[in-house]
Amino acid sequence: MYIFFEILIFILRVYSYILFLRVILSWFRIAPRYGVWSRIYKLLVDITEPFLALFRRIIPMARIGRSYLDLSYIAAILVVQLVVILLRYVVLRYI
Repeated sequence: MYIFFEILIFILRVYSYILFLRVILSWFRIAPRYGVWSRIYKLLVDITEPFLALFRRIIPMARIGRSYLDLSYIAAILVVQLVVILLRYVVLRYI
């Protein structure tokens, strides 16, 4: 049971890094002609978009001047990190 929780924690940590990488890459314009980068970004979008869509339905985009700030990334990373902390607590306390 301990190994299962450790693997789950590892997967969640990797997912939070993927979310953070998507945040960083969203600041840059990635053109389709750059084959490798556009494929990597599309893979990141395909992996993270279903989870982020849950938060986008709840949290509206914050308007800053003429642009908008998507706060769903922050909420998603916080939720993943909270789940990791709770799982770590369960592992240390009960297993």
